[in-house]
Amino acid sequence: MSNVAIITGAASGFGFELSKKLLGLGWVVYATDVNKEALAAIAEHGAIPMKLDVTLDADFDKVVKKVIKDQGRIDLMVANAGFGSFSAVEETSPEKVRQLFEVNVFGVERSIRAVLPQMRKQRSGRILLVTSVVGTVSLAGLGWYAATKHAVKAVANALRHEVKDLGIKITVVEPGTSKTGFDAVAFNNLAESRGLGDYDKIMAGSGKWLGKLYKASPGPKQVVKKMLRASTVKNPAPMYPASWDVRALKVVFNLFGRRLTDSVILWLAKR
Repeated sequence: MSNVAIITGAASGFGFELSKKLLGLGWVVYATDVNKEALAAIAEHGAIPMKLDVTLDADFDKVVKKVIKDQGRIDLMVANAGFGSFSAVEETSPEKVRQLFEVNVFGVERSIRAVLPQMRKQRSGRILLVTSVVGTVSLAGLGWYAATKHAVKAVANALRHEVKDLGIKITVVEPGTSKTGFDAVAFNNLAESRGLGDYDKIMAGSGKWLGKLYKASPGPKQVVKKMLRASTVKNPAPMYPASWDVRALKVVFNLFGRRLTDSVILWLAKR
């Protein structure tokens, strides 16, 4: 009997590549995305494409009902859908803040809530949450986006304790900078948000520094490797830092005090 996975945001990036890996291992993969037409490429690899807007309860209901009807079980939910937005805290519109939380937090909440009843019934399954290095740290220009990832990490830690005795595993993968198209959206939001001259220097510096990190970053291969491990090993770790910059930033934030860390970040941003 094949394992069964539901992956959100599977039309591109990490979701697309993880879908291919699981299909190669013989899994049944329900690849979901808000843009169903964009799922044609992963469908060619054998995935079952389904439209799913993570902001809509009805879409989750439809997908989960079909998976249970067709397969009778759900072994893995990968809450991967999300988007980035780089901007100063004050320059981020209330509408953008709500959009970030609607997709990155409440989309994850819907993913969890959609599959837990079946997983509790099975007494098995795992939920993989994709956060970010900014689920641990936060830098200039990343405040509201980082807040969404901090929230997901907090939920993951609590949920892992709550469902352990039910046979359900909860794990988090933390990507850093990676060439997936995510950065194009985030930097576009940064450009569109600018408007207050008082933030020109810090935001220009932060954008330049983040841009250099993305240019030096690898593709999704290393992150997907960690996602695959989290999805398939018998006893997954609670958290998988996925790339060198995640580990480096964590070391800096853990070893040095906040005052010194802030000084380094501001120095980098103002170079």
